[in-house]
Amino acid sequence: MLALACGLLCLVTGIASSLLVGRMADRQVRADIGAEFEGAAQRISDLLDRGLAERMREIQIMASLDTIANPASSMDSRRAVLRRVQETYPFYALIILISPSGRILASSSGLLEGADVSERDYFLRGQVAPVAADVHDALLMAPLLQRPASNPPRFVDLAAPVRSADGTVIGVVAAHLFWEWAEAIERDVMRPIALRHSGAKAFVFSAQGHPLLGSERSSSESLHILAPRVFDALKRGVVSGSVEEKKGDPASTLVGFSATVGHQGFHGLGWNVAVSSPTHQAFAPARELAQQVMFWGSIAAAMAVVLGWIVAGWIAYPLEALSRTAEHLKSNPSAKTAPLNRGPAEVRMLALTLRDMVDAIRSREAAFFESEARLRFATEDAGIGAWEVTGRSDVITCSSQAWKIFGYPALSGTVTIREWLDCIVPGDRRSVINSFRHAWRKQSGWATEFRITRKSESEIRWIRVRGTIQGSGVGKAPPAYGGIIEDITEQKVGERARELLIRELDHRVKNQFAVFHSLVQFTARASADATAMANTLCGRIRALASAHDLVRDAVGEGVSRGLRDTTLENVLDAVLGPFGTSVRQEQASPDARFTLTGPGVTIAPAAAGAMALVMHELATNAVRHGALAAAQGAVRVSWAVAAGPDRQQDLLLRWQEMGRAAPDPDRPQKKGFGTALIRQSIEGQLGGSVAFDWAGNLGLEVLIAVPVQRLSS
Repeated sequence: MLALACGLLCLVTGIASSLLVGRMADRQVRADIGAEFEGAAQRISDLLDRGLAERMREIQIMASLDTIANPASSMDSRRAVLRRVQETYPFYALIILISPSGRILASSSGLLEGADVSERDYFLRGQVAPVAADVHDALLMAPLLQRPASNPPRFVDLAAPVRSADGTVIGVVAAHLFWEWAEAIERDVMRPIALRHSGAKAFVFSAQGHPLLGSERSSSESLHILAPRVFDALKRGVVSGSVEEKKGDPASTLVGFSATVGHQGFHGLGWNVAVSSPTHQAFAPARELAQQVMFWGSIAAAMAVVLGWIVAGWIAYPLEALSRTAEHLKSNPSAKTAPLNRGPAEVRMLALTLRDMVDAIRSREAAFFESEARLRFATEDAGIGAWEVTGRSDVITCSSQAWKIFGYPALSGTVTIREWLDCIVPGDRRSVINSFRHAWRKQSGWATEFRITRKSESEIRWIRVRGTIQGSGVGKAPPAYGGIIEDITEQKVGERARELLIRELDHRVKNQFAVFHSLVQFTARASADATAMANTLCGRIRALASAHDLVRDAVGEGVSRGLRDTTLENVLDAVLGPFGTSVRQEQASPDARFTLTGPGVTIAPAAAGAMALVMHELATNAVRHGALAAAQGAVRVSWAVAAGPDRQQDLLLRWQEMGRAAPDPDRPQKKGFGTALIRQSIEGQLGGSVAFDWAGNLGLEVLIAVPVQRLSS
């Protein structure tokens, strides 16, 4: 059976490979032939552009010669120049020099001298700039060139202005170029193409799609009729390519096309070149190659069938013996496996691997049962239960410890999902169902905490459930979800106790501030200047208490537990409030001692403490030595956020004192403890910079720069 299967497989593979290779070869050869036709069309269009560009350059050079441009030159000398140029290129029919009035002054062969060509398009346009006119029949020149009227010569007219030294147009040099020039290009390019493709032919069409070369002159078939797909492609701006016209039709043709685009400053006449051949002739090499591939592929497939039959028979016998051994192990798991001594080395190695695998499975089964027993003992002793639910069942399987957590010490096995949900406190039941459905739908892990009511004790307990997907659901095995259950009631009780402790600590701190306030008032009554001292100290204590309220929050996690962010303006209001009224600049007040100006800036708890200390020191200094020592003194605090020298955002804060009537003789002349404290807070703690300016007579000016990132971290 294996030998037959291998033989058929080799036969099918060989035939399929032959068909595939043949199809690929046919497609590649067809693409190559299309590229060959496209290349031929490109070559013809390029030679046409280059030929016209070279003739245009000759006409322009001839128009600039002194003999032609100098009015004093004789007609014989001018005629000799025209004749020499014509002799250099055999496809020049006639080269003429035309006066500004349109009379032919001289010609390369003496023909048409004295004739009036003032109405000719090439003369009219040639007076302005070099020009090339499209191909046309020269009916008037036919008798002079000894051509019958039924087959007149075809010309491409070239012209260029002749200018004097001052740039005035004094004539036009024109040339009539035989159309046989284009026919010679077509023959030279198409000769090797015709040898490989007997039906190949080249066509040249005008910019309007009319035939210029390759069709009879009387033919009315334009490009859009002969090759509509090519015509559409050229209209879309496609310069070159190859298409199959009338694809699927017996009269279909392969067409390679290319548009003339000019050469070296010459913009071309908009001609389009097409090289075409009937499809059955153009693609004949592709069909022949595909047939050869199919023929030799069939022979190779037949040889592969015979070889596959022999090799498969050599492999099949030991595999059958190995299969009988596997069946024996299936019916008798404890049986021994005998080594295989016949067949290929790979099959013998497979037999040895099977024996080792059976021995390893038996060993792992024993280890698994032992490990399962230890795991059950460990989880039961730690109070952790296990559970499992399948996607095609409405029952949950739980361990005995899991049922103990739910208050069923004697129950072990399965219950319905409805019975399991009945144990959950009604307020938590909906969130548990939704979270489990979301985890099941996403095939992700599930973790939740909720309350249950123990049936045996009517007691509400907190439990934590974790689960994950246990199977892929492939084949007959449905996907399962399983995990563990823990009783976390004691943990929840501890969390509630810690929350109460934090609230109690907050209450005690506030009480401590009240005690400080009472002590200061008591000291003030016992002192000679107690009132001033009490006001000062009470203001400071209230400021510290306000700052504490700004950043205190009884809810939080991690290192930020008990703290929250505040703003710079809130810190300034809390610290400067005891020293005098403070308002925003837009809320001008005549009795305000502090004016605050700046945008909203968020400050983290640690940075808020440092900024509060700095502002307090500056305000104290202003009261003792600065502007606040005077009745009309005031302080302006302004801040802004701008990019620093290292392109990071910096908070720029200016403390500016004003309104002091005269300088204070006791103004500190050197840095003291307060200055050092300010520098330590700004530079050491916040990573910023501070500059003091005591040069003014009316008060201190302080400039502070702090990275915004340090304020918010």
